[in-house]
Amino acid sequence: MKNSTDLLNDPYNAGNSKRILSTTEAFGLLRKELIENMGAKRIRGFLFRYGWRLGANDAAEAMKVSTSIDYLIKQASLLHLSTGHIRDIESERQIEKKDSQNIKSITAKGKWIDSFEGHQHINHHGLADHPVCHTLTGYASGYMSKVCNATIIVKETSCIGQGDDECIFEMKYEEDWGSEIQEELGYHHEKTIVEELEYTYEQLLEERNNMEKVSRFHKMLTESISNGSNLHDIASIVYKSLSIPVMIEDLSFQHIACSGMTDQQYEELNKDLKENLVEKNRIDNMLPLFKKTELVKTENQTRMITPIYVQKKIIGYCSFGYMEESLSSSDNDSMFIERAANAASLILLNEKTSFEALEELKGNFLEQILLGEWASKEEIVNRGRYMGIDFEDSYYIAVLDYEQALSVNRLKSHEEHLLETISKYLDIQGYEALIGRYDEYITMLLPATTKDKKQLIHLLEKLHDHLQSTFKTNVYKIGISNQSNNIAEATKFMEKALIALRVSDRRKVTAYEDLGILGVLINSENTKVIKEIAKKELGPLFQPDDPKCMELIKTLYVFLSNGGNLHQTMDDLSLSMSGLTYRKNKIEKLIDKDLRDPSQSYQLLLILDSLLALNELEI
Repeated sequence: MKNSTDLLNDPYNAGNSKRILSTTEAFGLLRKELIENMGAKRIRGFLFRYGWRLGANDAAEAMKVSTSIDYLIKQASLLHLSTGHIRDIESERQIEKKDSQNIKSITAKGKWIDSFEGHQHINHHGLADHPVCHTLTGYASGYMSKVCNATIIVKETSCIGQGDDECIFEMKYEEDWGSEIQEELGYHHEKTIVEELEYTYEQLLEERNNMEKVSRFHKMLTESISNGSNLHDIASIVYKSLSIPVMIEDLSFQHIACSGMTDQQYEELNKDLKENLVEKNRIDNMLPLFKKTELVKTENQTRMITPIYVQKKIIGYCSFGYMEESLSSSDNDSMFIERAANAASLILLNEKTSFEALEELKGNFLEQILLGEWASKEEIVNRGRYMGIDFEDSYYIAVLDYEQALSVNRLKSHEEHLLETISKYLDIQGYEALIGRYDEYITMLLPATTKDKKQLIHLLEKLHDHLQSTFKTNVYKIGISNQSNNIAEATKFMEKALIALRVSDRRKVTAYEDLGILGVLINSENTKVIKEIAKKELGPLFQPDDPKCMELIKTLYVFLSNGGNLHQTMDDLSLSMSGLTYRKNKIEKLIDKDLRDPSQSYQLLLILDSLLALNELEI
């Protein structure tokens, strides 16, 4: 009878089972070809079972020499080393025996040193996202299962093939692992060819059914678009077909259309999603841009989000919402949502083309009104009817200005995007308006028929917030005129909106009516008088071309705006108390006024506000 030394020294004739020799490079190439042709998941099971058979065969040969448990376990490491799979092995075992030939329980932990399988996987495939030493785990599992006459599974918990420092393994009885080895048990139980064919057939049948369903879905959407459906119709069709809530939104996840949920549900889920996305994107606190279909999970929902492209640009998103336990995303849903996004893209492309043409026409018309190029009110009213706006009704003029924090010059493309965003927002809110450029400002003529002043200001505040969240590098402010019922006076009310804009403080929207007496006093006709009063009251301090004087003017304005509060002024100007006190004393000396005198302070603040409103001063 051969002993263990004979088995190691005669690898060709190991009992009745002949051995063949191969290099690690050759096995690595075979492994690579199998993975590429059969798929990584199936090859894991193949390699595990291959290793299992090797280990079980070596155990059977060793048991011909001795059936002693101590001997067989000692031989395990030696025989594994003889395969050339590893350079060395380190392990610790805890064994509870029934007798010298039977084991009651066994657990072990250890590491394989220089796993050929780990190195070969990296050479041919790079780093994996899971342990790759399937032959090694199979060998150890097969050997110990044969020796113990029970199913023992070895699981790799750390692997050089996935970038870890070492290949670490654990060994337990199958029942001791619990649910941790479902994948390994799947490797162990080999499917027959018939089972594989049946499984493949079922998959092909399911795939064919899915493709037919997708094809019918696509045809339904295409016919709907041909019949003139809008985005609300598309959302409704998608929900009725799939029973999955669907949302169509712009880039800032502003609602355009949805189906399958109430308005309140949408608002809550939309807020939850935005907060989650901003929190995850901690770098710049902005909403991310989704360039492909992705799943986003929060505590309250799971969303499948796919981009809507128009002319190679992402202009919005189509989302499926999974809020209930009965709903869960599947791989097939991505095919449906992408076709829904394509349908939305076609509708939006058509709307964009029509919208841009109409908005350009409206913008030019507004500019002509403000420049006084129409001969009479009647001509303006008649032309307005073609655009759906009744100029017989009252209206407001609003002016929007912004500063770009990251660039000096305003890009034309950026302003066009901004104008389009404003137009889309007001359109979604159901508000008809004329929007265009006037001088360096974005101007809006807002009919007053459906909104009172408070509602209108609230709408503009929401618009301000929407722009701020969409274009975060800009700082916005809006001025709005008082109400007019004569379209021929639009230029005059444009000037009132500009006055409100120029004297705006930290408010998002400043109304001309809220300026009080300041609004009444300021207009282009008394510019000369205001400048003369300013020169007299401010004395040597009023020198717009002198930076040092302008610094003192700014200090004076902030101090007066804060009602003489030194601490608030100190914080706003980032000055020390001594520095602020020095400036205050210097200003009082130059203009020969006591800034603690309320009447003098009010008059100075009124003068500075007037200069700002007339654009005669920049602070």
